[in-house]
Amino acid sequence: MGRIIVLDENTSNKIAAGEVVEKPASVVKELVENSIDAGATSISVDIRNGGISYIKVTDNGSGMDEDDVEIAFERHATSKIKRAEDLDSVVTMGFRGEALASIAAVSSVELQTRAAGRTYGMYVHISGGTFKEVRQTGCPVGTTFVIRDLFFNTPARYKFLKKDSTEAGYISDAISRIALGNPEISFRLTSGKTLLLHTPGNNDIKSTIYSIYGKEIIKELIPVGYQDDKYNISGYIGKPEAARANRNYQSLYINKRYVKSKLVSYAVEQAYNSILMKNRFPFFVLNIELNPLLVDANVSPAKTEVRFAEEGLLSRAIYMAISKALSSDTLFNPVTVSNKDRELFKFKNADSNEQYVQEQLEYRQYSNLPAQPASTAAEKSVLLEDGGSSKTALGSGPVQLSKPELPEREKGIGISPRSNTEQEIRSFTEALKPLARTDLGVFEPKGNYMAKVSEELLVKDIQSSEQGKSDNNSEADEKYPEREKAGFDLQSMKYIGQAFSTYIILQNGEELVLVDQHAAHERIIYEKLKIKYEVQENSTQLLLEPVVIQLQAVELNEVKVRQDMLIKLGFIFEDFGNNSIIIRGIPTLLEGYSPKDVFLELTDKMLTSLKPVSTPLADEIIHTIACKAAVKANKRLDGSEVTNLLAELSAAGSRYTCPHGRPTVIRLTKYEIEKMFKRIV
Repeated sequence: MGRIIVLDENTSNKIAAGEVVEKPASVVKELVENSIDAGATSISVDIRNGGISYIKVTDNGSGMDEDDVEIAFERHATSKIKRAEDLDSVVTMGFRGEALASIAAVSSVELQTRAAGRTYGMYVHISGGTFKEVRQTGCPVGTTFVIRDLFFNTPARYKFLKKDSTEAGYISDAISRIALGNPEISFRLTSGKTLLLHTPGNNDIKSTIYSIYGKEIIKELIPVGYQDDKYNISGYIGKPEAARANRNYQSLYINKRYVKSKLVSYAVEQAYNSILMKNRFPFFVLNIELNPLLVDANVSPAKTEVRFAEEGLLSRAIYMAISKALSSDTLFNPVTVSNKDRELFKFKNADSNEQYVQEQLEYRQYSNLPAQPASTAAEKSVLLEDGGSSKTALGSGPVQLSKPELPEREKGIGISPRSNTEQEIRSFTEALKPLARTDLGVFEPKGNYMAKVSEELLVKDIQSSEQGKSDNNSEADEKYPEREKAGFDLQSMKYIGQAFSTYIILQNGEELVLVDQHAAHERIIYEKLKIKYEVQENSTQLLLEPVVIQLQAVELNEVKVRQDMLIKLGFIFEDFGNNSIIIRGIPTLLEGYSPKDVFLELTDKMLTSLKPVSTPLADEIIHTIACKAAVKANKRLDGSEVTNLLAELSAAGSRYTCPHGRPTVIRLTKYEIEKMFKRIV
């Protein structure tokens, strides 16, 4: 007897459902797309428990005839196409005829529908693929689907569902994507009495973007309009300020169908290539209208993957469209610093900023610095280089330490990191920043004098600090009892100088040792933050002016899931309604950074992380905070700062790499150096 059998209809439907119905968001997507194909202008979705126990989709479309309500649940039953050739010209959202059969196979479905011109509607109840009831009923024109107990008969699929809030976020994202491609339709998503999303349906894509992403994104939008003999490309792209650390803010539509295409994303990103930092991705909402013969949407049941017949021509058209839009717009917002921004990071518990700075100056004994030598004609201006790309001339007047004034904290609002203007401002403000409190000392240039301080002065400064080295050692020993008493001790090495204002040069017997100051400081801060996180001792800088941040539903859910972790790291925030949060405090080490930018970056990291809600993800966040708080490259350090840095690094665990795995220390032996000079062959 043969072993091959034909599967029964119930089994085959469950297998097919596994491809079409992956999660509650898949159900919502299929039903909403059916509503769009039915000509609906208003679509409402209500969910419970993230759509797992209850989904209701209501539209005002054309409805279904009495003869169609039962056959609609058969496999491969569709009104969209009639023969295979129709696939070449399909323009509807659905066409495979699998959705309703798949949904009905793994849930309990109730349908109420009435076609225009009919005096009565139809009611259908089907559960697990079996019809329970079919009858006439009274209902308005249009269609309502109610889905209950999703995956009740497929426990293997049910156990892979996420938390209710996570599944609700997926549904919100699915509807948001569909809404952006159909601005003429009003969409409404609720979870019980909570409104999650509502778009106006006024056929204005900008209004739809506002409804989904909030008002902050609107001022960063650039319209796109491009047409040739094959493609019509329209929509909006974002200015560099709207770029994010992932592609979640990219929405592409082919003939109004939401799809994902690496080809298109790459073409768009190539147009941004010269104005965006590495690992930053532009915002865009683009619709490409083209002949259906040039695109194959029948690649997967989800219909989000497509193939293009002329990839080269399409890539070129997209690149031209984006380049044209970018060239016709003022990309960078003017730099304006409001009083609100200036006051944001004032110390709340200090009597005055000036008093605090004066105390710090006295404590650090900066008044003992040698007098600044007279400037020569060649030194009338000091050039500070920022990344080797732009230079800013600063005056070379004497350093005034007797009556310090606190410079207002200038923040480059809305400037791309590649902007020349930003680089100039950064160079200037870096030289004038007030002293910052860190465990390592003050990593700031002291006026324009320290920008030109000689290596001889640095060496002298190092030597003068040798007296306090024993104190530093004993203090470090108390902090790190496991510290090695012998071996590779950076403090015992001879200080040579600093190269490129980035690398500390030491001599250790017959070898040179190079220390990357940023990587080293990052490792030190990381180790301290990690310990404080474990014992919940991270400090918080309260904001005098709280900051409101608009998030997507999926982002807000992720923030709520990780709330305890973020609080332990030093953030203070709360739900502010309408998919937004209000930040009232940030980790002290991040003082001076934009709370909004930092929080959005951490949100992106949380969304892209595949790790569970545990210490590993907290480690990633701590990495980011440590990187931002660490002294930067191209920053001149004085002798006491170098001494403190080396002492802390010598005491730290895993001292030889930064948290990202880059080396903090590189050693060159005399033998290796002499081989380079061909003294040894």
